[in-house]
Amino acid sequence: MKRVAIMVDARPANRPPLRPPVERGPTELQRLQKRTSHEKLLEAAYLSFAELTYAATTIDHIVRRAEVNRSTFYRHFDSKFAVARALFAEFWPRLFAEFDRLESSDPSEAEIEEWIGGLVVFYRENKPLYMTLSQIPTLEPEGARWEENVRAELLTRLGTRIAAFRRATSKAEASSALRVRARMWLMSFEHIVYFLAFGDSANPDRDALLVYIVRETRTLIVEEAGVG
Repeated sequence: MKRVAIMVDARPANRPPLRPPVERGPTELQRLQKRTSHEKLLEAAYLSFAELTYAATTIDHIVRRAEVNRSTFYRHFDSKFAVARALFAEFWPRLFAEFDRLESSDPSEAEIEEWIGGLVVFYRENKPLYMTLSQIPTLEPEGARWEENVRAELLTRLGTRIAAFRRATSKAEASSALRVRARMWLMSFEHIVYFLAFGDSANPDRDALLVYIVRETRTLIVEEAGVG
């Protein structure tokens, strides 16, 4: 049988050109699976931190609880600290909202005490995260700066309403002494609220600590208002 060569150029001239391959992104199912894995890892980390503490939790603890493998973990996070940052990224707006509850520009001691009472309840409702937060600054190289950035944001938010904190966070108005005073106040404030939330309820100093931090807060607000 005689073979007939088929020439490429013999195609009809009006034949449409081949379409370039279409680059397809992840399917809806793949996006759902990825989102689900991400959420499972966050939940597993939260539960592990609550049960074992942040210091004792390993990536293996998290992946076993999430029922995923390590490669899945590293598609979402590059470290245990990265998981913690993701958890706190969801937590910070709620904490900021609690600080925003001190609405007055010149709050009285009664208003300050009521605000602190709300924060104590908030701390208790988020105990695992606060226990984790107390460990991260000493365990992670970036932890201390991360904590300081959050404190700076808290002072800035208070400064949107209260002159003393506005001055303390203003580059134009704040002296070194005022900046230090505001930071030291916030650190003391955090420690006392933490104690009121989680400390021994029978401790005879509880009431005195509350009175102390209420008065210290009020004194700072009055003395650093910059009026007159």
